Amino acid sequence: MAVIAIIGHKGGVGKTTLSINLAAALTKALHSTKTKEPVCLFDLDLRLPTITDILHSHPQKTFFNLFEVLANRTYQVGFLQDLYQILVPFQEYKAGNIPKDNPRLLKSIAKYKNLNEELFNHSEFEFGDQVHELFLMRADIERPSDLKKGVVTQLFKCIDIKKIKNILREYEESGQVDIDEYISFIKEYGFSILGGEVPILGKRSHRQRINEPEFLALFLQFIQEVCGKFKHVILDTPAGGVNHLSSIMNSIDQVLFVFDVSNTIAVKGSIDALHTFIDYYEDFFANYKKGHLTGLDKSYVDRLITIKGEKAVEQALKTKKMGIIFNRSQNNNEVTWCLDQLRTYLETLNKYEKYKDRIYITGMLPNHKVVNITNNRGTLFYDKDKTLSSRMDTIAKNITDPNSFCPTLRYSNAEIISSLEKKSKLGFSLPFGRIASSAS
Repeated sequence: MAVIAIIGHKGGVGKTTLSINLAAALTKALHSTKTKEPVCLFDLDLRLPTITDILHSHPQKTFFNLFEVLANRTYQVGFLQDLYQILVPFQEYKAGNIPKDNPRLLKSIAKYKNLNEELFNHSEFEFGDQVHELFLMRADIERPSDLKKGVVTQLFKCIDIKKIKNILREYEESGQVDIDEYISFIKEYGFSILGGEVPILGKRSHRQRINEPEFLALFLQFIQEVCGKFKHVILDTPAGGVNHLSSIMNSIDQVLFVFDVSNTIAVKGSIDALHTFIDYYEDFFANYKKGHLTGLDKSYVDRLITIKGEKAVEQALKTKKMGIIFNRSQNNNEVTWCLDQLRTYLETLNKYEKYKDRIYITGMLPNHKVVNITNNRGTLFYDKDKTLSSRMDTIAKNITDPNSFCPTLRYSNAEIISSLEKKSKLGFSLPFGRIASSAS
């Protein structure tokens, strides 16, 4: 299993176009393995997902549904469990079944005073109004005897403990995630897709949740389980990468940076995106080696170690591959200029010697004209255009074939260009137009 992230510093550089066509090329390359589920294209853009619409294939459920389910697991279920554990001793004390100094009762009062009810959606709960009122009384309840006050007694009569237990059981069942419901297999192309139809982060509560460790941990667990189902998973990331999900970097095997060489500003942005990733990677790996990981990063790596073993996790971190795909190339000069800029930048940061053999030149796509042969204005071109398909086959081979030669930054510009053109069997001799689409 390999997880490949497609990263670009901004929208419009071709991430989504490349992700879709790479999924098609990898699927073709992996057919000989007869893997049941070889490739999944994973739309990680939570703010503006597009892949399901582009390919006209929609899963039974989207990330929007997933966030609601995970919210139940994170907040509603946890809150109801605590509420049940609080109310049972309260009711037993009121009924005279336990004394006021009962340890369970005293612990329940302490939990009641400190429980954060703000995350619980009272409006969707049958006893929501009564529960909300109960928590408004916390300032008046300091000791067990306060539970026998008239107002509190009347409130308890309106809350059915048995019903809360039944509702809790229903919430627990609805909090289970069936991964297959979120995956859509496209028979025409032979690969699966996963993502949202609507902006997940358009909802305020979701924007808040994605930054909360407990919720994010569940989302990352879902992503990890999806990655475990497929031979290759391609992550189409939002502009800037996966900064809002930085811990997913821990399980990415290869990062492909998209360099739009038709735009000098875009090239500089892509170089900075690569540098940002290197900084994060170095800090993370250093903290891992020193045992200084904390919070979500630590819990996520601990989970990976449990699944894969410590040696496998360390080796994966140590050998994480970084590749570059040049997009919208019209001539050799654009590519060589970009390579020179990247080397100069890394030398300025004193990182060239360290990374010259770890940054691979994975492929190159020409700025080719695509007219009326694809859906969605040219986004899916694989198997419909010889030039572009050949280029994608080169990229797929560089990813899947461990014996495939892939030049690094150490090689000269002439050697890199020669290698890329030789592999694709197509150079810059063809007439180039403007690509019809750059969906990203």
